Amino acid sequence: MALTKKRRVFIEEYLKCWNGAEAARRAGYKFPRRQASYLLTILDIQEEIERRIAEKVMSADECLIRLAEQARCIYAEYIDKEGKVDLARIKADSKMHLVAGIKETKYGVQVQFYDGQSALVQIGKHHKLFTDSLELSGGPLVVKYTGNVDPEDV
Repeated sequence: MALTKKRRVFIEEYLKCWNGAEAARRAGYKFPRRQASYLLTILDIQEEIERRIAEKVMSADECLIRLAEQARCIYAEYIDKEGKVDLARIKADSKMHLVAGIKETKYGVQVQFYDGQSALVQIGKHHKLFTDSLELSGGPLVVKYTGNVDPEDV
């Protein structure tokens, strides 16, 4: 079943505010709370919301690709011999995710890029190259107490 214009507006508004009653009110429904509750149970509406969310969600692969670009410091190709950054080219190449910040100073525009080493650490954690915990294998762990405190007090 095709979605009506009013239901498409409801979906658009819901994806902006994540509040069913508010989205129904913005879409022009007379009883927003009641209508929102009903609208969110309609399979076509649920599927369209899920489809739209899936379009916008960054995949794990995309995340790793962006981190890899930061780790490889590919922003270097956007810096000329005088040390100036070609922001227009970065933007045209859809690489603004490499830029951590831009600010105007008395010396000109200052561009800060994301730290490549930090990106490497994140990728390394993803590949389980580093661990924050200790895994033990084998038999039971036996701890011998050699202090002066009575073990019953511990």
